[in-house]
Amino acid sequence: MKLAFVILTKNSGRTLDKCLGALTGLKDEFEPEVIIVDGGSTDNTLSIVEKYRGELGIKVLCDGGRGLGYARDIGWRASSAEYVVMLDSDVIVNGDFLREAVKLLQQDERLGAVSAKLKPISLDRGWLGRFQEKNLAIYLHHLDPPYPAEAVALHTACTVFRRRVLEEIGGFDSYFNLAKEDSDVSYRIRKAGYKLSYLNIYVLHLERARILRLNFRYGRSFILISRKHPDMENFLRLKNIVLMTCIFIPVLQPMLYLYYLSRYVKVPHLTLSEKFILPFIELVRQDARIAGALYQLFLK
Repeated sequence: MKLAFVILTKNSGRTLDKCLGALTGLKDEFEPEVIIVDGGSTDNTLSIVEKYRGELGIKVLCDGGRGLGYARDIGWRASSAEYVVMLDSDVIVNGDFLREAVKLLQQDERLGAVSAKLKPISLDRGWLGRFQEKNLAIYLHHLDPPYPAEAVALHTACTVFRRRVLEEIGGFDSYFNLAKEDSDVSYRIRKAGYKLSYLNIYVLHLERARILRLNFRYGRSFILISRKHPDMENFLRLKNIVLMTCIFIPVLQPMLYLYYLSRYVKVPHLTLSEKFILPFIELVRQDARIAGALYQLFLK
């Protein structure tokens, strides 16, 4: 079975060696066709690519600074395999997921893509690192029902796509240069009549604690996705209205903290201190996302 692996990189030296090293252990079974799309790395990313180029037959492309949607699109188009794996450079994939995903795609012609569930491992210590590993979104992600249940949208950190489905919908949209290219492609796959599903198989996600910058960028992308898919993601839904109100009326922030506290206390396996401190970081994360959305809405 030949699989194409599209890996986006930009200063990915901390994790790329582990990502590519995992693929070498699978090369006999899956004949990986590896396409690296680099965003202008200035660290040792490309030297790590050279280390594995011969063993994995890596093809290297450059996205020219045009962002995630464009990078993913030129990546899969440069491949030839029937199944395309979008794999982030900080994810360590395993053969169990690939075998089961391909098996289901071969059995179910209406299945457009299949994702693994992500188990975050923080590369940073302290409370931000704990938040990356134990936040509410991760807990809810792990509760997503697996195939044959259908998902609303999939991530692109470790997902197997059916190539002909990507061809049918026109691939990834370069309009989504910051984030949400995964939501966009998911919505278009579903609108084309195909299903999306998760598997209850976990892959390691080697995360860094970048709460403010990363979530500001996500917030900007919320505006883009709501403009293209207002039927799927309306930015002016109740949650976002409440969050914006709390931004403009800071005295309401403690009430928002209490709301998040009420949700985190229900998450199992958290320590008492985590139940109280993680909601505060959640509050900061949501504020950063709303700030990014407002920036995109009014200043861009």
